Amino acid sequence: MLKRIQGQVGGINKMVMAEKDCEAVLTQVSAAMNSLKTVARALLANEALDCASDKKRTDHYVTLLKRFF
Repeated sequence: MLKRIQGQVGGINKMVMAEKDCEAVLTQVSAAMNSLKTVARALLANEALDCASDKKRTDHYVTLLKRFF
């Protein structure tokens, strides 16, 4: 997933350098942002599983949720 995002960002850079249409660039930026959100959700889900039985980790998870959502 991260390699795909890296490719998306590289594509955005090329589009900007080539002075492509603003709407097309923004469409790609939106797609990259959604991909990053998907990665963030997966990381938070993994953290939730890891912290289920540990109070300190649960507190950390709650902090992450407040920061990102």
